Amino acid sequence: MDDADADALASLRVAALHRRTRPAPIVVVRDLLPASDRAALVSALLEREAEFRSNRDTGRDGSVLADAPETAIVTEAISNRFAEIVAALAEKGAPVGDVTGCALEPATVTAYGHGHFHAPHIDNDPRGGVPAAFTRRISLVWHASTGPDGFTGGDLRLWDHAEIPSDRGPWTVARTFRDHRPIDNALVAFSSYSMHEVLAVTMPDGEFRHRRLAVVTAAHAS
Repeated sequence: MDDADADALASLRVAALHRRTRPAPIVVVRDLLPASDRAALVSALLEREAEFRSNRDTGRDGSVLADAPETAIVTEAISNRFAEIVAALAEKGAPVGDVTGCALEPATVTAYGHGHFHAPHIDNDPRGGVPAAFTRRISLVWHASTGPDGFTGGDLRLWDHAEIPSDRGPWTVARTFRDHRPIDNALVAFSSYSMHEVLAVTMPDGEFRHRRLAVVTAAHAS
């Protein structure tokens, strides 16, 4: 095969990938918690500011709180609507056929302050070296903030995909993406096979109470 033929074949492959590109499946459940429960949870998490620890590492920077019993109200709300979430993701093409029960991993709270971010990654990437993550199928994030002007940025960026298997799973990541603004008291559910990131946060005053709060968990294959 000469260079011209190779270039032509490469162009055909790119065109085929483009034709099969789909947006990452995502479901947003607004007002997941009653207003009083949402306020109580945010207040309880802010009171534990001193217990948050940095998770700064290659490709990420933030503050996290693990094993917070207060987050049970979020996981319970997820469980109550889990069948609805799975059905909606399946309708959008997410590979969730082996999810037959609400098996959630322990939730972690993340507080993103000024300059914090999480670089592009896949939650169940087999190359990540964490065997417990391989069975993740649905990533779930509940967002909270104390006001619209507390921070800017922090969008969840989800990359589109093509329905072509890769070494990272059933999809091939596309070059296009869509950004989703973190909405207070909204749950975002998306496929754990989706490439995603959290864009850098900007905060005018840097106070902890104005951070981008998120309760993060994942549903595993049953």
